[in-house]
Amino acid sequence: MNDMKKRRINNWNRTTIAVAATIALALVARADDSDVKVFWKDSLRLETEDGNNKLRLGGRIHWENAFFGDDEFGGKSVDDGDVFRRSRIYLSGQVQERYDFKMQYDFAGGDADFKDVYFGIKDVPVFGNLRVGQFKEPLSLEELNSSNSNSTIERANVNRLVPSRSAGIMAYNNFADSRIAAAAGLFRGADDSYGNYRGDGYAATARLSGLPYLNEDASQLMHLGIGYSYRDDDTATYKLSSDHSLAPSWKHSISNVDNTGVLGLEAALKLGSFSVQSEWVQADVDAPKGGDLDGYYVQAGYVLTGESRSYDQKLGAFKGVSPSSKFLEDGGIGAWEAVLRWSNLDFSDLAPNQEIDTWTIGLNWYLNKNIRAMLNYSNAELDDDNVDVIATRFQFAF
Repeated sequence: MNDMKKRRINNWNRTTIAVAATIALALVARADDSDVKVFWKDSLRLETEDGNNKLRLGGRIHWENAFFGDDEFGGKSVDDGDVFRRSRIYLSGQVQERYDFKMQYDFAGGDADFKDVYFGIKDVPVFGNLRVGQFKEPLSLEELNSSNSNSTIERANVNRLVPSRSAGIMAYNNFADSRIAAAAGLFRGADDSYGNYRGDGYAATARLSGLPYLNEDASQLMHLGIGYSYRDDDTATYKLSSDHSLAPSWKHSISNVDNTGVLGLEAALKLGSFSVQSEWVQADVDAPKGGDLDGYYVQAGYVLTGESRSYDQKLGAFKGVSPSSKFLEDGGIGAWEAVLRWSNLDFSDLAPNQEIDTWTIGLNWYLNKNIRAMLNYSNAELDDDNVDVIATRFQFAF
């Protein structure tokens, strides 16, 4: 019976993708009876001549490997291994200039799971822009950065406190020549299947970010941000783990929760090829066996070949490095980036000796805009127990 149900779900997923793709292509192809341009710009794109209707087909493959220096960490065995961390395909686009959408599925693990699946309306009076569906809640600089462009293989361990994708509705807008970004939404508080935090209630989440300093060519900027989420979960599950690939994790399930408040503070500075960013997050879990969970990270990076990390002013987050030369094209070597990060996560209110500290050193090679190779060395410490790990990622994204 379970196998039959699984087959029905898999068939439904395939059918959904096929139907959605066909409808999206038809909408763009027939809009206003315009001619359609088909071209490649880091991904496959279709666009009507007037630019009012657009379609983009893209995806990503992240293959990761981990090599541990010890056989045990924190009482759990660790083994060298590899995993297709992400294997995604998506369709996104714009219809009649005012409406946008995205449908993204992840096939890692052998079946299709929803990631971003939403539609939206632009320039709505009072609200600005509206989005409905499943997407990332507006909280945390590092979480809002795409995994395609984060400077380390895994996000910092404090990311375990932050919700990721949830189903809901959100209003968002920009002010002061796009130097201020604001977003607020109401969500069903269950995270997607790959998230670290899991809840079962409803949530209200908002974020405000801004650029108090921005020079003319955007090569230098200062970013400040604050986010807050109020969640009325009856139960909640958090994971304590270090911020490296294939590391063990410790789940903490909390029952009889009254509410949870998650507060995040962000700061970043970009000076040409050099950048530094930091976040502090606290989750105040109001429950008989709850407590204050908190953590932070400080990360610095330098692009050795002279490029700089780009920044999306509308989102209020970084986009990554675009190499000025392509590997093996006219003698190009791509772009090279060095990264150093210190991160901390403290769950000691839930259980004794549950605080983890991690050092990560990384080197990234951007062969072109679509291909990147990453090498990270991490050292994690939990209750006087240490583990070293070398991790790699080979990434193709379009």
